[in-house]
Amino acid sequence: MRILCVTNMYPSPHRPGSGAFVCQQVEQLRRFGHTVDVINILGFQSKMNYLRCSLDVMRMTSAGAYDIVHAHYGYSAYPAMFRSQAPLVITLHGTDVLGKNIFERLCTRVVSHFADAVIVVSEGMRRRIPGVVIPCGVDLGVFKPYDRDKARARLGWPKDRYIVLFPFDPARPEKRYDLARASVERLVQEDVDAELMTVVNVPNGEMPWCYSAADALLLCSDYEGSPTSIKEALACNRPVVATEVGDVGELLSGIAGTRICPQDAGTIARNLREVFDWSRSSEFRGRAAMARYDQALTVEKIVGVYADVLSNFRARTVGKRLLRSG
Repeated sequence: MRILCVTNMYPSPHRPGSGAFVCQQVEQLRRFGHTVDVINILGFQSKMNYLRCSLDVMRMTSAGAYDIVHAHYGYSAYPAMFRSQAPLVITLHGTDVLGKNIFERLCTRVVSHFADAVIVVSEGMRRRIPGVVIPCGVDLGVFKPYDRDKARARLGWPKDRYIVLFPFDPARPEKRYDLARASVERLVQEDVDAELMTVVNVPNGEMPWCYSAADALLLCSDYEGSPTSIKEALACNRPVVATEVGDVGELLSGIAGTRICPQDAGTIARNLREVFDWSRSSEFRGRAAMARYDQALTVEKIVGVYADVLSNFRARTVGKRLLRSG
């Protein structure tokens, strides 16, 4: 197939860590033999870039025959609607459906009605906007465990303390950096030699070293869709402490050495203490549990959605031609 991907989150020199999971899907599609072009909407620079990218979508789909236009995130679907002669698939990732911005949620709901198919990354999102549930996958060839001491030496992190990894932008209020910081401060008050390490805009290929250098991943968000960071940490065989948001319950189900807890600094600190020993144990089986989220399996499901959409689109096209000729 020939696919045009339209997204407002994708790795770039300005933001190398942005939308890595979209990039991974694109790369997997290419490995499967599909041709994928990408329009990266730099909406964080200027909202006018959405209009400019609408013109890019028109130009590219008029000049070349695309089988599918695939938009990632609700806002990205608006430029994608200016496509020519190709069905539209939208993947919604979390904030566009669950976030506190009422205008964004409304825009997402409206544009989803014009799609030929909607993919959502968790069951909780599907209850808001109907769609096919396909959580983002993880590239197990990239996200794999490295030796902790080598990873810390590479990153310049201290070797003699517990490291709690917070791989989110502290400026995003829904990620609750304040709570993560308070939780680790509680550990320090309890004489645990711990440090919160925040990682933002790190290239995707470097993230496995960050996960491998840590003793635990901490996610204490107000809301999530299907947090890729949890899958990546587990693929690197690192324990996770998380609030019950998105599909976290399903992701961590049955994995000893992980914890789900309420948004309370004292409780989070206690759960972190409990999982620290697991990070240094050969019994932790986080990576094995991520086989079901292998990126290749995820993309196979997405290609199945493409095939269904194309079949229906072509049938409608033939039907319209018959009506005109009749």
